[in-house]
Amino acid sequence: MADLLESADTQSINLSTRNEALMLRAYTAEVLNIEEADTQHAGTMLTFVGRLRVSAEEAFARLKHHFAGLGYVPLLREEEGSHRDVVVAVKGRLEAPLRQRPIVHIALLLATIASTVLFGGLFASALSANFRPTLGDLLANGVPFSLTLLSILGVHELGHYIQARRHNLPVSLPYFIPLPLPGTLGTLGAFIQMRGAVENKRALFDVGIGGPLAGLAVAIPLFVVGLLQSELASSPAPNNRSWLMIALIALFRPEALDYGILLNPVLLAARFGLVITAINLLPIGQLDGGHIAYAALGRRWATLLGYLTLGALLVLGVTTSSIWLTWLLFALFSGLQRPQPLDELTPLDKRRSLVFIATTLLFFSLFTARPL
Repeated sequence: MADLLESADTQSINLSTRNEALMLRAYTAEVLNIEEADTQHAGTMLTFVGRLRVSAEEAFARLKHHFAGLGYVPLLREEEGSHRDVVVAVKGRLEAPLRQRPIVHIALLLATIASTVLFGGLFASALSANFRPTLGDLLANGVPFSLTLLSILGVHELGHYIQARRHNLPVSLPYFIPLPLPGTLGTLGAFIQMRGAVENKRALFDVGIGGPLAGLAVAIPLFVVGLLQSELASSPAPNNRSWLMIALIALFRPEALDYGILLNPVLLAARFGLVITAINLLPIGQLDGGHIAYAALGRRWATLLGYLTLGALLVLGVTTSSIWLTWLLFALFSGLQRPQPLDELTPLDKRRSLVFIATTLLFFSLFTARPL
């Protein structure tokens, strides 16, 4: 009797799976001229290959609505080696709750404030040839340095956070990373944690570009503030200024174009913010620039551009500045793969394409072969 019940249950499950497959195929046929179909992993993943009958954006919206009722998520892909479209139905749901931990965020922020005030103050004091600063010297240098740097880093991550929330992605508040070591600026930066799949390239582009643009909106004015407070050195102008820095100097301190500038705490932190933004816009893997390039150029061109950039970093690291070797190793260890959106076929719209072009020009204005 037990065997008969087990057999009946199995038949019921198989019938339910077949019904789901038929319904998934019917929904897919509304947007895709199906040429091939395949089922994998006991019906938890179904693949349909053919040509889309509507735009990718409309196809994904319709499939997402219909598939959700069956407990499936749609993926839109392009078939390798051809121009056919692929619809993949994957068993599962998009919900990915993220536990917020405010105490951890606050503790890390306070620790980072302390480390940037102390070690950033030591760094800024050393630049002014004050190698034995008093507590008053440390606070006088460290507080404005810390406020400037953490404002840039915090607003950068806030830009990511706002865009992620705008696209309904579960995202954490920024995690600041203290680095209490002499000879450093007192921090390794900040990051946000994001859960859930990005729906399309437009959302990926918005989240990726939101951080750098927001950070620059703070870094550039603070650079000008530090520049106006700075004193000129007797040495000639260094060769590590980016085009944007030269333009700002020409606009606000033209007399400093031919001379070095003594870095006060605000200018030091703001300059570091501009350098980090340029590095973050490199079109490599997990950096913001990698996400932006993938969203704007597609997988193939973004991958090629990433490898070319790695080669350029290797050459620069050997011939110009060893700091590029550090970033080359970071890129390799953090991974060259980028998160794929569910809908890989919908391209950027014209507005985002123009923003991509403007951001590319902005990157070249920020980049310098000798960043420090």
